[in-house]
Amino acid sequence: MHIVAIALVLGGAAAFLVSVQLAGRANPGDRLPYFGKPAVLPGWSLALRAIGGAMVVLAAMLLAPRVGYWSVAIVAVALLPGLVMIPLHNRTVDAP
Repeated sequence: MHIVAIALVLGGAAAFLVSVQLAGRANPGDRLPYFGKPAVLPGWSLALRAIGGAMVVLAAMLLAPRVGYWSVAIVAVALLPGLVMIPLHNRTVDAP
């Protein structure tokens, strides 16, 4: 069961990261907001974000009986690469 949960975490993190990359490519001259909708939001980006979030939360629920409250840290670490991509994109937009 742990292998399934680890696969779900990795797959969910990858889906969330690709979601942010798709949104960044669709908005090359606009900033990506942390909360809210960007100017152009591809449908696949929204779908991948929902799938990735669901996969990570399911993995955390599968691991919760074993790791306890540390499952919250699993969710945070899995979504961190996607959240790091937002300021990286915004920095390229703000550059002169």
